[in-house]
Amino acid sequence: MQSANRTCRGCSEEFAVNEKQMERLLASAAFAPELRVAEEEYEARLEACHTCPKFHGGTTCMLCGCLVPVIAHLKSKNCPYPGGGRWAVQHQA
Repeated sequence: MQSANRTCRGCSEEFAVNEKQMERLLASAAFAPELRVAEEEYEARLEACHTCPKFHGGTTCMLCGCLVPVIAHLKSKNCPYPGGGRWAVQHQA
């Protein structure tokens, strides 16, 4: 029988994403400046995630599995928290 509190394989230290890997992701065309939110909005998103019970290990959203410090940059992304999300809607697509 598996434990209900067991985390996913990707959340273990063995598979943790480091700063260098995140920097490489952010340097890709998928994160071009025109696709990113303003720095102020990015910081607000991170702050909301840091107070969320579903934020794990300083990088991972346990609801969608995304790397929050990376995905929070994108205008096209929203917080998956039930009830409308935890990120304030500051950008209209």
